[in-house]
Amino acid sequence: MLTKPHAGWSDFQLNGTSLYGLSYLDDIAFEWLEQAIHGLETMLPFCVKGYMEPGRFLCVVSYWNCHIICENDERNLLDNDDIDTEYSHTSMLEFCKYLYNDIKADMDEWVTFVDYRDDDWDEKRKVLEGQLDRLKELISEKEEYFRADRCFL
Repeated sequence: MLTKPHAGWSDFQLNGTSLYGLSYLDDIAFEWLEQAIHGLETMLPFCVKGYMEPGRFLCVVSYWNCHIICENDERNLLDNDDIDTEYSHTSMLEFCKYLYNDIKADMDEWVTFVDYRDDDWDEKRKVLEGQLDRLKELISEKEEYFRADRCFL
């Protein structure tokens, strides 16, 4: 879903969608993990965002599908040419598993993805490890909600 960060960029792609280059202007690992944790804790859809320089990337993670919206980042009134949409039949649980695996696999790169602030890398690593541990717990706890015989109202 997310490629290993390189030179301030990571690519994002879900099954059946285009490839989106996302920049370091958003601290993706930390922000997306926070949203995913909240989504699984509350069992409510959530949204993650990224910046494509130019353009804004939004991914609304619902129960059974993810909806991608790319929009012009101007303040002007948008028309249909300024918005692109796609969706992937990727469940919330699958999205969270992908997110966990991708960030865990490239921890060092995600800790330092945003390098324009004066951050304490050791502290960021601890925070990221804590977020990953919490997400892993929630994935395990919520797996039963996503069985084939379940539905969401």
